[in-house]
Amino acid sequence: MVGAGVQTASAQAEAQARARAMFEVATIKPNRNPPSGARAISLGAGLSHGRLTFEAVTLRDLIQQAYDLPRDQISGCPAWCDSDRFDLVAKAEDPNATKEQVMLMLQALLADRFQLITQHETKDRAGYALIVGKNGSKLKLAGEDEALGFATAGYLRTFRKMPIAGLVSFIAGMARQPVVDMTGLKGSYDFMIDLTPPENTPPVVVEGIPRSDPADAFDRLREAVEDQLGFKLEPQRVAVENLIIEKAERPSEN
Repeated sequence: MVGAGVQTASAQAEAQARARAMFEVATIKPNRNPPSGARAISLGAGLSHGRLTFEAVTLRDLIQQAYDLPRDQISGCPAWCDSDRFDLVAKAEDPNATKEQVMLMLQALLADRFQLITQHETKDRAGYALIVGKNGSKLKLAGEDEALGFATAGYLRTFRKMPIAGLVSFIAGMARQPVVDMTGLKGSYDFMIDLTPPENTPPVVVEGIPRSDPADAFDRLREAVEDQLGFKLEPQRVAVENLIIEKAERPSEN
């Protein structure tokens, strides 16, 4: 764990950065009729010309997006953090605001509207390092005019204009363990991951999507990462940033 003094300095720097990054306009409304199986969209997919849009997302979804952390690295959220859903529309003054700038704006918005107070903590945990295999990466660089995106169709996962951080986040979600990027790759890429199980493996259908045992699914993911993408996942201890929620309140309606 980092020392209290470091946490305080970090929190102060973060607060100052958020204060300099505010949306021009923003609305947050309760969504009381979310579609079945509603999930958070990716920040990139919801960001266009400085306009950020989320539909039927939870506070934890928004925290994940704002701080770029997986669910298991966020603790202390109240029970409604995972049940209440919201629609959020926000517009930056600069239509060319970067993803990093918009993330700071989203952090500031959560602090303002949800009275969100957080603390950072770093711990060592068992996890994986993503490295380039001996034959090199098989990823294809994305075109300049493409839009960031992620799509699911059965067992096929399609990534568009995705940085390695997006792949790392996807792997960490399936592994339920932290993953660190040690590829050294800085671009944005187009690629697909086919997680089709071997023949005669009975699938489990959840929300209309065929799934299987998580352990089996992760084994297939490790094979796909190696065979289809040219990477390897090596087990190792990794330093993990955790976000502790000290305070969160439901927002007042706009």
